[in-house]
Amino acid sequence: MKDKIIFLILICLLISCENDRKSKTVSPRIKSFTKVSSPSNNEIIKKGDSIFVEIKSMNKNNYIINSKVIIEGDTINFDKKFRFSSNKFIKYGKKQIKIIRQLSNNKIETDIKSIYIYPIDKPKSYSYEILKILPHDINTYTQGLILYNNIFFESSGQYGKSFLRKTNSINGNIIKEIKIDDNYFAEGITIYDKSIYMLTWKSKKGFKYDIDSFEKIGEFNYQTEGWGLTTLNNQIVMSDGSEKIYFRNPHTFDLENTIEVYNNNGKVENINELETVNGKLYCNIYGKDLILIIDPNSGLVIGEINLENIFNKKNYNNTIDVMNGIAYNQKNNSLIITGKWWPSMYEIKILN
Repeated sequence: MKDKIIFLILICLLISCENDRKSKTVSPRIKSFTKVSSPSNNEIIKKGDSIFVEIKSMNKNNYIINSKVIIEGDTINFDKKFRFSSNKFIKYGKKQIKIIRQLSNNKIETDIKSIYIYPIDKPKSYSYEILKILPHDINTYTQGLILYNNIFFESSGQYGKSFLRKTNSINGNIIKEIKIDDNYFAEGITIYDKSIYMLTWKSKKGFKYDIDSFEKIGEFNYQTEGWGLTTLNNQIVMSDGSEKIYFRNPHTFDLENTIEVYNNNGKVENINELETVNGKLYCNIYGKDLILIIDPNSGLVIGEINLENIFNKKNYNNTIDVMNGIAYNQKNNSLIITGKWWPSMYEIKILN
């Protein structure tokens, strides 16, 4: 019996040593004959500055006979060194440069370098003037707000408490309201072709409603969280709480374009409620009383509206949450601002 135990111990030790030997085996590394010395990976480039591409040979016997760089779909041949303007990139944010080398031994070496395009200038700061204070239901956890034909359309969030509502913009009386299924947390809304589009937070599903009856007339899907929503030209524009803004087909909700929101300090995350004003995107940053003005073509933050003192929370004892809700009053060229469980809405004029 004792001999059997010793034998089993020896077997276990042998297996352990073999597994340990296998775990220490290092895969052979593919030998490179060239290297990309510039740009460095994740290099930050200010818009307008030049980008320098340089490749070096590390083996005299296997030299470079041809090299090319692929930038935004364009292929450019060059000889070891190449410089181009960052204005080549229309959008801000993360970009990729593909660098391909053909060697004298007929091998092909490829590198993909990520760079980040930052704006040079700070966003312009705007002040505001309060034109009017309107009543707001303190039970509304505002997610989306629209002023359309003198009617406020508003979505309210929270699981089990979400609803879609329209109210008279003058007296605040409720015209129509529907409860959203308890499984969904309602998010941003927009109007396109007499239909209301509404996102949900984490369900990756949105709903489409008739603007008059609130009858549900469609559903659509997406791959991210749902936060803010607006309409620009013939596209539905969506945020997901990151620095990205998505442009989608209103009929299929397929993704057609994406921008990344950047200011001179880098990417701006927590993009939330969206509104379209004179061809620009206005958005609030979740958790801040701040509205950004964004160029929809590039993602550049061109302006900021600080609303930190618009609602004096010190003298208010009821439960409130963050600012959320931006509606554009086209007639007055003004904005209507509110927040989650706020008692008021504020019509403001933006001042230079």
